[in-house]
Amino acid sequence: MVWLSDHYRISCPLSGICGTKQSDDGPLGAYRLRPGDIAFRPPTRKLWSDLSGGRFIQILQSREVYDNLASELVRGGTVDIEPQDTSSDPLISQIGATIAHEINSGFVDGILANALNTALAVQVTRRFANQSALLLESSNGLSRERLKRVRDYIEAYLDDRLTLTDLATVACLSPYHFSRSFEQSIGVGPQRYVMQRRLERATALIRRTNQPLAEMAQRVGFVDQSHLTSIFRRETGVTPGRYRVGVSCRPVLLADG
Repeated sequence: MVWLSDHYRISCPLSGICGTKQSDDGPLGAYRLRPGDIAFRPPTRKLWSDLSGGRFIQILQSREVYDNLASELVRGGTVDIEPQDTSSDPLISQIGATIAHEINSGFVDGILANALNTALAVQVTRRFANQSALLLESSNGLSRERLKRVRDYIEAYLDDRLTLTDLATVACLSPYHFSRSFEQSIGVGPQRYVMQRRLERATALIRRTNQPLAEMAQRVGFVDQSHLTSIFRRETGVTPGRYRVGVSCRPVLLADG
């Protein structure tokens, strides 16, 4: 295989991979990757490899993701990262595994996908860029006005396919800065907050209406009834249907007189 692309590429092996590789026009060499290792290749850097067997997750990221972060992470605003053919970083491996899990589940939340993509680029930059060029992180949360604006936007468009970029634009911040600031202000990240609000709205509808669960799921922003059921059961321990039956079976106490 010859790899040459305009994208950043991160490979996370799920099983052992071995063979031969040539990075750019360098010498041929033995190549071995084990679960927990990672391989990183920036745009326009060529890799020739002859590998035997194995499974791996391959994540492609656009230049724009790194360019948008550069001014907040690196002095001079330019990200320059050399290829890493064999390295180790538990956080990068965990993010890669989370992305694979979300895809396999069939429900890829837009905000979570954006957040993981950003977190991955941040960790790659902080791990492999020139350490002397990295900037210290600020620790400010959102102002009261910005937080209210974002919350109001979430409530108005809860049934829509919200993304981290949407919310960051409302706050007039970059996705990276917004995500960190929002969590510092609320105590949970944007994706978790939006999921909680959707779950709370679904619970209220189940208690107050007989609306079909399939319609309700889309009304509160879940992909479909299956998505609602999966999240509801994970967070409450019961399915929406069983919860509705439980609510309807509760006795009603009438006041005297």
